[in-house]
Amino acid sequence: MPSPVLSVALPTFNGEEHLAATLESILAQSFGDFELLILDDGSRDGTLDCVSRFKDGRIRLHRNAVNLGLPTNMNIAIAMAQGSFLARVDQDDLAHPDRFARQVACLHDHPDITIVGSQIRHFGEGMEFVSAMPDDDGRIKARFIAGADYFANQASMGRLDFYRKHHLRFDANLYVVDDLGFWFDCMLHGARFVNLDEPLTNYRVHRHMTSMNLDVPRINQSKRRLYRRLLPTYFPSIDGKACERLMRLYDAETRLGLPIDQLAELHHLVGTHLRIVDTRYGQDEQECRDAFLRLLNNARSAALEHQVMSVADARALDAVFRSSQT
Repeated sequence: MPSPVLSVALPTFNGEEHLAATLESILAQSFGDFELLILDDGSRDGTLDCVSRFKDGRIRLHRNAVNLGLPTNMNIAIAMAQGSFLARVDQDDLAHPDRFARQVACLHDHPDITIVGSQIRHFGEGMEFVSAMPDDDGRIKARFIAGADYFANQASMGRLDFYRKHHLRFDANLYVVDDLGFWFDCMLHGARFVNLDEPLTNYRVHRHMTSMNLDVPRINQSKRRLYRRLLPTYFPSIDGKACERLMRLYDAETRLGLPIDQLAELHHLVGTHLRIVDTRYGQDEQECRDAFLRLLNNARSAALEHQVMSVADARALDAVFRSSQT
């Protein structure tokens, strides 16, 4: 049989609650020339029974005897895939009926684009809204700095030959931020990104999702591992000592507020190192600065919200941060 145009990676672990709806949305796609790689990561619930109810020759099931983690399963998908493109779908999300058709058309029509994403529609737990991620390559790459509102891993489709040519893999040492680490490595090898304007993935918000149950020390460690590489790539004046200090902007504990003296030091460091931006990989220069300033202002907002401070201290903190906007 000829190889399919598209390979779809669906990693799953104990996903029976929402998996059937996800599979239905994939198998009903208007673009049908794909294989569906279901990577079961040692599930202990009814996941396999759920998969067995779907009789479709496009499904290829891979089972791990033990839980290996999401990054390793994505690497297995890259190795198994037979298509020209690789799409990612999460076990609890729903694909728009035309998602694959629109993303495949984008990659066919724009050979300079390596990876295409889309907006996503959040739903569940009383919320419903559509993301507002940038559509152009330069701003997507710039927002890697803050690690938010840049690109949706679960809505991505990329060129398999690019991943294989450059031996790109998801880093199993990166917890939660493994996708950002992968996109960063793609950028370093010349990838170009785009987000389509439409919300082509419905992103389910629920109490069991990973982002609701984070291992805080582990994610802090992963962010440090990643941003020690990323920050000097964007801001060449950042040395090892400054980088370690700036890591506080990425720690989950920062949401509870840092002391004023630490915030003032971070303000000084950010102001110093924003002067020179390396844009050799296509990053938008102003968006790089803005992304870093957003991190700084998030830390300031957390301090004002969670710390008891005098009026004088609050005014002093505001004065320090107002100067970062000039």
